[in-house]
Amino acid sequence: LFACQDNQESATGAGSQLTSTASFVASPDQDTASYVPLYIHDIPAAEALNTFRTSVGSCAPVVVPALDRQEAIMLTKSYWVIEGYADAEASRQQRMAAIGQWIRCNPDGTFTGGHWDRQTHAGTWYLNYAANAARLTLDSNVDRMDAVWEMQALAGDQTAMAWSRVANAGFGPYHRPFSIKLIELYDRPTKAQFAGMMNW
Repeated sequence: LFACQDNQESATGAGSQLTSTASFVASPDQDTASYVPLYIHDIPAAEALNTFRTSVGSCAPVVVPALDRQEAIMLTKSYWVIEGYADAEASRQQRMAAIGQWIRCNPDGTFTGGHWDRQTHAGTWYLNYAANAARLTLDSNVDRMDAVWEMQALAGDQTAMAWSRVANAGFGPYHRPFSIKLIELYDRPTKAQFAGMMNW
């Protein structure tokens, strides 16, 4: 699809001290685990958070999507929040720390994403229907978050979805295939909403 451009010193927000999602969602074993989960990334500077190019990545221009398919309609109606994260190589603590990530896809082909009540990146999204299941490309302004997801299951009442990350898509950083379950919320999630699922 679209190749990410190399980061340049002139990118918006370059040179500023960036914070990382690890400052508020990292698991206790983050430094000793065998890999760093996809949701740990630098957050663009506040003034660059919704730009197409940041000091940590860039995304392709917007392509306004057709909204005549169920997948596109579902994506653009609400916040989609990760309720479960199935990755056999992640520790239990890492899988728990992944809960609360969210994405909000806009009808104009842009999206915002974050974790709990905080936005952490933005970008453009595309749907491709050539495979057996619709494939969602998220081209983030944080290159680490670039990914292609296969939308494997959609709930009949349109309140939940299951996605699987495509490892051999040729786009974004390599990650083993893993699956997530997303649920629909009308606003950004809070830890209080998910407190019954985990021990904080």
